[in-house]
Amino acid sequence: MLQGYILRSLFITITFLWLPIAVYGHIELVTVPKSQSVQLTIYNSADITMVKESRELTFKPGKNTIQFSWAGTLIDPTSLRLTFLTQKSKLSLRDTSFPPGRNDALQWNIDSELSGSARVEISYFTSGITWSADYTAITNSRENAMNVDGFIRVINNSGEDFPNAEVRLVVGHVNLVENIAELAQGKWRYGELDDAKREAVRSRFASKVQRAEEKEMALAESEADEGVADKPKSIVKEGLSEYFLFTIEGKEKIPNGWQKRLKAFSAREVDVKVIYRASDRTTSGTVHKFYEFRNSKTKGQDPKTSLGVSPLPDGTVHIFSEDNKSNLSYQGGVAMKYVARGDKVKLDAGVTREVVLRTFTRDFKRYNFVTDTNYDKTHFVKRWMDEYFYEHELENTLSRPVSVEIERTFPGNYEPGKMPFKYERVDATSIKFFPEIDSREKKKIPYSIKIEHKE
Repeated sequence: MLQGYILRSLFITITFLWLPIAVYGHIELVTVPKSQSVQLTIYNSADITMVKESRELTFKPGKNTIQFSWAGTLIDPTSLRLTFLTQKSKLSLRDTSFPPGRNDALQWNIDSELSGSARVEISYFTSGITWSADYTAITNSRENAMNVDGFIRVINNSGEDFPNAEVRLVVGHVNLVENIAELAQGKWRYGELDDAKREAVRSRFASKVQRAEEKEMALAESEADEGVADKPKSIVKEGLSEYFLFTIEGKEKIPNGWQKRLKAFSAREVDVKVIYRASDRTTSGTVHKFYEFRNSKTKGQDPKTSLGVSPLPDGTVHIFSEDNKSNLSYQGGVAMKYVARGDKVKLDAGVTREVVLRTFTRDFKRYNFVTDTNYDKTHFVKRWMDEYFYEHELENTLSRPVSVEIERTFPGNYEPGKMPFKYERVDATSIKFFPEIDSREKKKIPYSIKIEHKE
């Protein structure tokens, strides 16, 4: 992490005098420890990432000073914490001070009874690290099953390189008191900071990940006992009530300004239903092609790669169809909202030419007139019935039969007229019906609706 340390320095020196900044720069390059670990926990909803770094540092008896600089990064300085992981009884944090004339560094003053090394952990929040999800779905030639692959893309614009980090990604929403980016860019004053408010943010953050960390540790120990350490990388998914934690197996190189694309799951032969829908309200009467499947576990699938193990985050699904010769045709990119475990995924691939719907008004009749007499003995029409005769021409260009869902909306309080098919009432102004159409067939669907008028 040499490039990262140029931006964020950490060193130990035994001193009671402030050294020039130029000297700090020299020391940080020659005293950077080689062995260390970094863990990133990335929350998208609030542009916040928790970073935990551990490293071996050398202490001498007496007062030791550790300087930490966040210059050029988006670190929230109010969130910085130093924790001793080893030699806890011989090390204590005396206080925190700030170098004169600088607003991008702090110094921890540590009392030590130790002459030797100890491992410490530095944790903080940063912004600028985000992640997104995208998916690839490939249907078979009959379009009754599909392979679904999910990917996670991590984007690092934090100003810091992370060449060997454990990456954890969170689906959900975290409400924070402070805006991390503004804090990192210096829009704060040390005298105005509220310690209680700061601690409340950290406590909520920590409590929400604690349970997942315990589960991950148990899972890692179980896999080690079973001798599966050489398996390909996977993403461990753990439930945390209102949100979900994905842990990418192994270490990842996440340089500043770069993106990293990682596979989240790879589900095979997922049952899918293709539905052709036409609605006056949602598709303007044109036929859209929908793919529907459930985010549920598939029998025989590896739990780590199956659907239904975790929610599906918001993302774009790129849909392809495979023909009998294994050629792929692109059906389109569809935006998908968050899908909970067990819920149905509904992908609107847009207007299709495979099934065409044409709508005609064939006739109109007005009858059942009821008249009445005014006070001046003139007559007027008190009530009458209008009946509209429609016809749908439905054409299937495919070599297989399909199901179509047609929703019609009518003005006023309608009632069915001649309806030679089964239908459902959606509400006071709409009906829905489901005609079947054979391969290469063109069929006509006539019907009528009645609307009674009253003066």
